[in-house]
Amino acid sequence: MSDNRLLIDAYAHVGMPRFQSVADYEGVMARAGIGRAVLCSFDSSPDLAAIHTAISLSPDKFRGLGVPLGKDREEMESVVRAQLAAGFSGLRLTDEDVVERSWLLDILAAEDRIAIVCGQPSSDSTARALLANFERNPDAIVIGGHFAGVDNPRILAYGPAAMLFAHPRFYVVFSRHGGFPPAAVLTWAEAVVARTGWSRLLWGSEAPVMFWRTETMPEAIDWVGRLSPTPEQRAAFHGGNSETLYFSRPVTIGPLVLPFDPRTRARSFPATLWANGLPVEQALAGRMVHAWLTAGGEGNLGTFIEALLDRSLPPLPEHER
Repeated sequence: MSDNRLLIDAYAHVGMPRFQSVADYEGVMARAGIGRAVLCSFDSSPDLAAIHTAISLSPDKFRGLGVPLGKDREEMESVVRAQLAAGFSGLRLTDEDVVERSWLLDILAAEDRIAIVCGQPSSDSTARALLANFERNPDAIVIGGHFAGVDNPRILAYGPAAMLFAHPRFYVVFSRHGGFPPAAVLTWAEAVVARTGWSRLLWGSEAPVMFWRTETMPEAIDWVGRLSPTPEQRAAFHGGNSETLYFSRPVTIGPLVLPFDPRTRARSFPATLWANGLPVEQALAGRMVHAWLTAGGEGNLGTFIEALLDRSLPPLPEHER
């Protein structure tokens, strides 16, 4: 399938060894017809150099989001400023970052960059902190990742969450479509659309994490059909809004000069594969249990399968470990 520049993935993870290489994802893009993408780092696998190379070599195709790393504020601030100076469009933040390190939001606003908050932006504490950010920084841009925290839709009728979602500079990326109970995420998405309209909504795949849940890219792209958008609304959602937020904003690429190797500050965080189950032919399940028990039945079946996969899969190239 040929790339469609109008289809923009606003949330794709790259970075080995946890996720995928940029080349891996370019193959996904080509097969799915995705023209451009926002590449996001993660604090357990912060391959900032790979993202920087991508935005340097293909600035018309990619934008990059970094992460705050460091043992203290001095380290964290220095590595954040290094990423922004190198041309990253913003940072992926957690609820903890927003509530306890509001200065990160101030840096992003001062540099005219974007904060994408992945966690529960709809919670009282995070929503209040983000509203305070808009008070301090009226021109700030904040995106709520992964539906901005699936919750009871009633919280969008009043209180901090309602005020946040009504703010004209708060956006929501619909990603992690298969990571929530289907009925809950659909009801929540309907309420979000009613609160924000379609001009502040973006589409993101969360690849390759979506593949861990045995989802497909066509399923992620087409999920929005459940909300019955008009062709114009669908076009804005699938790319027009990301074009405005990311690709219409000029980016100056500079060298990536980090104060330390980001891998030395990476957070240990296990990858949860097959969270929605992995349907297999029943005899395969029996063979796995039999092999585990025959080997002594130590630990649990999960640790046995982890070791089995480690023995079976080829190692990563040295430069991607």
